[in-house]
Amino acid sequence: MRKHFIFDLGNVMVDFDLNLIYRRVSELSGRTVVTDFHLQDSDQVFAVETGKISDQDYLDGLCKTIGVELTMEQLIGLWQEAFTLNPAGLVLFEELKNQGHPVHFLSNLAWHNMEAIRRNWPDFFNQSVENFFSYELGFHKPDERIYCAALKHLNVEPSDCFFMDDKPENVEAGRDLGMNACCFSAKNLSAIREAVRKFTD
Repeated sequence: MRKHFIFDLGNVMVDFDLNLIYRRVSELSGRTVVTDFHLQDSDQVFAVETGKISDQDYLDGLCKTIGVELTMEQLIGLWQEAFTLNPAGLVLFEELKNQGHPVHFLSNLAWHNMEAIRRNWPDFFNQSVENFFSYELGFHKPDERIYCAALKHLNVEPSDCFFMDDKPENVEAGRDLGMNACCFSAKNLSAIREAVRKFTD
């Protein structure tokens, strides 16, 4: 059975600077918005990242909260500016791909996040065999259903997959299902490579 490698996006393949977005929105609104401008870990973010509300509904709610008018193009542009490539993740991804292993993305994100990445690097999502995004699947890591949906689509056993994510709770959820998994960081790259070697032996 072929070994499959599943990569998270945020802080694995791409990094993002939330403070930059806070600064840009503060500039647009003329006031500090850090305390009431929630880009992560809020009910609205969860809703848009699981497809429960549209990106436009999310943006409308955000604008109402922070008291500034933003278009969808501006929101995407803010995220384009905030995203940068993660060199360590890219190197590992390319190594595994060049070795002939199927590589995939599994990420919690909204459409506007995905679109920002695509606009920055048009071929980014063409590098992987399959892409699994929470806003399309309707579930959010560490909910086991998002992993199960990916495994079912790939028609593979959990033990034939190696999953990498920067959040320990997401890694543990993958392990609980029987996946091989590592918590990703650039500092941990040598240990991850060793775990990958053992997985593919």
